[in-house]
Amino acid sequence: MKTVREPISSNKEPVKRRKKPVASEEPAPVEAQKEPALIETQKQPAIVITIQSWATPIVGVVMLVLGLLVGYYVRPLILSQVQSEASVNSSPPVVIPTADNSAAQQELMETVLAKTRHFIGDPNAPVTIVEFADFQCPFCGRFFAETEPQIDKQYMQSGKVRFGYFNFAFLGQESNWAAEAAECASDQDKFWEYHDMLYSSQSGENQGAFNKDNLKKFAENLGLDTSAFSECLDSGKYTQLIREESSTASSIGVRSTPTFLINGQAVVGAQPFEIFQQTIDPFLK
Repeated sequence: MKTVREPISSNKEPVKRRKKPVASEEPAPVEAQKEPALIETQKQPAIVITIQSWATPIVGVVMLVLGLLVGYYVRPLILSQVQSEASVNSSPPVVIPTADNSAAQQELMETVLAKTRHFIGDPNAPVTIVEFADFQCPFCGRFFAETEPQIDKQYMQSGKVRFGYFNFAFLGQESNWAAEAAECASDQDKFWEYHDMLYSSQSGENQGAFNKDNLKKFAENLGLDTSAFSECLDSGKYTQLIREESSTASSIGVRSTPTFLINGQAVVGAQPFEIFQQTIDPFLK
């Protein structure tokens, strides 16, 4: 830091110089005074990467590629091992037979038919379709709206197909209530009318569409004896039955809804009418 001195005149006697004042603390240079402010205002980065060598980025890229390759090829092996161990430790379900196993198809179909409570169509029809479904299932609703009417028109009205419904209520409490309510309607010979009302009234899963108040309103709209219906539903008359049917469906290998058995041959999902047609027609020859 520069110190200002008084000028010296050559014509005058020398003036006694004042003693230079000694500052207890010498002020910092301008640059030094500003530096702390900069340090306070600048935000330190969360991560500081220091490259020690030109080889560091290359090593990082190589390690990343190796990690991706190991994950891609090793992970499926680990998953398959875990799945195989799980299958060994758990009892295998009864699997729905394939199309070329006619004996198993017939045996399974007889078992299912004995436990199916609701049918529509000619009892002597050469083809029987049993649907495993949940009243809240949106894909079951799609089948009801799009494909079932075509099956009815093409096959059921001519006596070629009989259609059965089997409860597989697994999507929550309202699925159970809806299935129980349909059984209560069945006590008054209105199962299929109530079945249609439920699928026409779907509005999300467990969002209140099938709470008990609404289920009772459906019964009223169909002209049912509401007192008997409410007593049936509130008492839980069919709670155990719905549990047993759902358990039976699971035990024979049903894993999703809708699933269909067509004379013992499985069709899974809300398939288009042409898929059902391809499965039904060979049984009619």
